[in-house]
Amino acid sequence: MTLARHFRSLRHLAVCRVFAPAAAGLLCACSLGPPPGTQAPGSQPPSTSASPQGETATRDQYIVRALAPSQPKALDGRRLVGQGSGFFVTPTDVVTNFHVAGNCTLVTVGNASDAPEQIAEPLAKDELDDLELLKVDGSAEPARFVFDTAAESGQDLAVIGYPEHGLTVRQAEFDSVDALPSQLGSAAPRYQFNGSIRRGNSGSPVLDDTGAVVGVVVQKIDTVAVYQHTGEVIDNIGIAIANRTVLAFLRENNVSIEAATPSVPLTPDRLLQKAHGFVRQIGCWR
Repeated sequence: MTLARHFRSLRHLAVCRVFAPAAAGLLCACSLGPPPGTQAPGSQPPSTSASPQGETATRDQYIVRALAPSQPKALDGRRLVGQGSGFFVTPTDVVTNFHVAGNCTLVTVGNASDAPEQIAEPLAKDELDDLELLKVDGSAEPARFVFDTAAESGQDLAVIGYPEHGLTVRQAEFDSVDALPSQLGSAAPRYQFNGSIRRGNSGSPVLDDTGAVVGVVVQKIDTVAVYQHTGEVIDNIGIAIANRTVLAFLRENNVSIEAATPSVPLTPDRLLQKAHGFVRQIGCWR
């Protein structure tokens, strides 16, 4: 069956959220990946060189956070009940899903490995569209949005977030995805895309190959429900909130953002490095 036929046949089937409830021992059991700007054993070097001084500084900051993580005092006595993803849309404002942060006593942005962990102030929420806006102190370099997604090819897209691999990860990861241009350019509030999506990816940005946002991950196709309806095992169809829906939510809440400017495509390594500047893990505490 072609991807286009999958999209048509699965449109009305059940979906499941990709928010990761916390498990006992979750944080201490997770292995910490290399910081942005470093290279995993056996991987290819990035296509362009970075400043050795900048890489050293980033690596040193990562090591300090990993060895001596600081947790806000307000979390004393609280329990981490779930984790998702989110990203900065201004230097201080973060977008995630409502189902990630909307029913928490406290919400954190960052996990002391990717960035200092901070208590977030909820600014706005939309349960229907499944969006929430958070505010933290800081001066992050925000993501930029594609305003006209109809011009996007739908190829070479990426989801950057914190998926579960048995346990949730502590550094944002890259997953290659793609979507039909007709899906990206439609007037629907959500669209389908093809790619590996796991629990913990809720709130992750979908990025084009220049690192600009073209959607926000919210759900994935429910493999069990699809099998019951079609007899096929399909586990690689995700659902994203369309940019027009996200931008309308931000405008309604007086958040000013800038459109992405035309740029050259990035290698996966460089795109992930860029996204590490604005993607953060979101913690739900009670």
